[in-house]
Amino acid sequence: MTADIGGTRDTARPAAPERRVFLAGTTIFKEGDPADVAYILEVGTVQIFKMVNGRRVRLADVANWGLFGELGILDDSPRMAAAYVTEDATCIVISKEVITRMLDGVPEGMFTLIQSLVKTIRTTGNDLAQARYDLLEREKSP
Repeated sequence: MTADIGGTRDTARPAAPERRVFLAGTTIFKEGDPADVAYILEVGTVQIFKMVNGRRVRLADVANWGLFGELGILDDSPRMAAAYVTEDATCIVISKEVITRMLDGVPEGMFTLIQSLVKTIRTTGNDLAQARYDLLEREKSP
């Protein structure tokens, strides 16, 4: 693979992405952990959940080729939820540095839009977790 960068030919191959294998039952990251990497799920099953009043509340199941763990990198905040492997998983790891480099070329207005969307997703995730918790509690009541 060659690339023409600034009029010169670069024949170096890009480094292969880092892959990590997680066995079923593994917690990839916990709510509140620092966000240092994001993941793309190649194979397996990963569940995203929040703890509400000591109860685990599912927010999403990540599908193959789905991205997760990116929000904390985009707004430099702790993880808003946890990621738990329900079926052995292989993930591509995307470092904070790689995501930051991708964002370096984004126009200022677009970066503001991304920040707004991240804030909305965080709020919606918290609201969804609370609503699902409330429904579970109502189902337990006679």
